[in-house]
Amino acid sequence: MKRNSFETISCLLVFLVFFTNCSRNGSDGSEEVGQPTPIPTPNKTVHSVISFNNPGKLIDVFFYDIKQATKNLNNASEANEIFNIDDNNGLRVPIRGENNLPAHPSAGVVVEDMYNDVLTTISLAKQARGTKELKIFASKKLDGQTSFPSWVKDANGIIPAKYAILIADFIQFMKSKGVQIDYLGIDNEFVYNEGNITPQKYAQTIAALRILAIEKGFAMPVLVGYEDYGPNKNNWVKNLIDNGWGDTMDIYGTHYYPQFRPKDKLLVDLAFIGNRPFWSTEPHWDAKAEVDDFSEAEEGILALWDQIDIGMSGFMWWSYSIGENLRGKLMRAVSVPLLGARPIKVTDIDGESITTLGKLQTRAFIENKTITVYAVNMNETVRNDYTFKLESTSIEGKVDALQWTATTPIAGQQTSVNSEGTDKNIFSLTLPKRSITRFTFTIK
Repeated sequence: MKRNSFETISCLLVFLVFFTNCSRNGSDGSEEVGQPTPIPTPNKTVHSVISFNNPGKLIDVFFYDIKQATKNLNNASEANEIFNIDDNNGLRVPIRGENNLPAHPSAGVVVEDMYNDVLTTISLAKQARGTKELKIFASKKLDGQTSFPSWVKDANGIIPAKYAILIADFIQFMKSKGVQIDYLGIDNEFVYNEGNITPQKYAQTIAALRILAIEKGFAMPVLVGYEDYGPNKNNWVKNLIDNGWGDTMDIYGTHYYPQFRPKDKLLVDLAFIGNRPFWSTEPHWDAKAEVDDFSEAEEGILALWDQIDIGMSGFMWWSYSIGENLRGKLMRAVSVPLLGARPIKVTDIDGESITTLGKLQTRAFIENKTITVYAVNMNETVRNDYTFKLESTSIEGKVDALQWTATTPIAGQQTSVNSEGTDKNIFSLTLPKRSITRFTFTIK
């Protein structure tokens, strides 16, 4: 009797299981239409949006600077790094004649040996460029209160007609060596030399040089001014323009130091230059012995971005480095992708202004279909799974990331991340505390 009851209960259980399965499946065991769909994975939080409307000024000048004599090149390998791999398309060279290197002791005389290092660098640079263009920008070498030889100056500074002769001698000498001077800056940090090249003296020097160019048969270079220690000093640019001497400055160039970042003063100068190009002819990135290179990086990067934000189209770092040091690796990572690119808009969870140090700083650039995005997160906040989204386009392939922290190798930590989202227009990566990250990818 107990056995029969147990068998009856077992049969009932089997029937219930079968009935339940039948109600969920077709007669052939297949899943019927109408079953509940799985719960979708929640969308990622979008922290920054990259858009492509109204890109900024094309950056078409990236020169190597050898006015610091130790930066002259000695071999083809160095030249290949700078002018082929990094693709510097120009060279800033010194016009000497200061007390330490009296290359122009009198009118019509050039001491050739004092330009040997410069000529060697030019030759190596040309070889490295191959068929690609190389432009030469000649700029007066600074040596404090002994920057100009005695024969071109008096107690009030340079004598324009005589200083024009020195410059003409330099241009002719370079021409005799097969070097064309494409760009010319006749002053260098007015506030720190004895030349006293006021706007009037500047204009007078250029006027005299133009006459000498005709007489001696050399082409006038494109003129770069005013090349002071920083923008808007002594209303120099305003006075040049207001007095009708604007035709003596084809390109506006200024020096820019990260400890000052005088963006407001730069805007004052730019208001007077009209459609002239604006070059950062000597942007600086500190290398103080008492401060580690990583801590100085944010200021150096933002000093360059300050100028890009308001229309800079060319730059040439003071003391560009290709050595095995952190400053050099970061400088190259920040600079090389900019040549041929334009800035594009990227929003920022921490605010798009870069005035304040220590917050998240982001910028993005486009060259053809290549996009480069930077995220400088020099603070104590870890930004987990920080997400960028592209408007109106998709990512082709993977996103390559190069990231630095205080503990990564000098060359940075490389990784690749997949694009995400239905439209393949999202990518993300954790931004560690005190980190600098560069993303590179192609859009469709």
